Amino acid sequence: MEITAIMVKELREKTNAGMMDCKKALGECGGDMEKAVDWLRQKGLMTARKRAGRATREGLIAAGVSTDQKRGALFELNCETDFVAKNEAFQKLAADILALLLMDSAPPPADVPALLARRFPAGGTLDEALKNLVGTIGENMNLRRFVRREAPAGAFLHTYIHGPGRLGVMVELAAEKMGPESEELAHNLAMHIAASNPAARTAEEIPADLLKRERDIFRAKLAESGKPENMWDKIIDGQIKKFYAEVALMEQPYVKDPATTVAALLKSSAGASGRVEIRVYDRFQLGEELPGEEREE
Repeated sequence: MEITAIMVKELREKTNAGMMDCKKALGECGGDMEKAVDWLRQKGLMTARKRAGRATREGLIAAGVSTDQKRGALFELNCETDFVAKNEAFQKLAADILALLLMDSAPPPADVPALLARRFPAGGTLDEALKNLVGTIGENMNLRRFVRREAPAGAFLHTYIHGPGRLGVMVELAAEKMGPESEELAHNLAMHIAASNPAARTAEEIPADLLKRERDIFRAKLAESGKPENMWDKIIDGQIKKFYAEVALMEQPYVKDPATTVAALLKSSAGASGRVEIRVYDRFQLGEELPGEEREE
């Protein structure tokens, strides 16, 4: 039977489900409207749609790497309550998402919608699995963000989850000599990044707008301090150097030994691991605000 746009519209008005879900339901039910309604209810798609406006501030951060440490993934899966975040089915979905991300599939998904459209080896898409779980548990859920990386030759990936999945780090480390020492170093660096939350890898990589904001703040403070204006630039330069030590990873005091910087730590590790370089890192904290994002209340 042909599924017309009018039929899809009618079912959507009855159920408030998504257009593609309505079309699929009608196709599965031979165009029978009532059966299609029941099909959507059974799949939890009506519930998922109705709950889509609820805020999802809880959930978990998950991460992992492939056995050869060449492929890694980090993502945030949200729900409404901490209780559901600890639910076995929610935890299993997170594990399934991680396995999906670590599959040797090329190219990797470009964004969240592309990842949601990926199919599990056992069948069904991630989007369908997520909607089914929403219908089963009765809370809104969403896959908020993810990153998947491929380490080049001479480098490897390491991930670290702090606490019960509320903060996660993935770091890519290049080392001339890979072994237990470089693995331990990667772990320590990931813990440092989790604790210190650097804004950039180096001082040169700090976003220009962030630097301008800090300079403007320092200048406004000086304007109220009564100090001579001809001294301001020198004072601001000194404050910016301190700011580098706070937010630039390589300039930060190492959390396990504040007397040394991360840059100095890497230099001192050269004996065991050869030349060592932090190529890139990612840090996700549960529920943190993202640039340009308006969080729902």
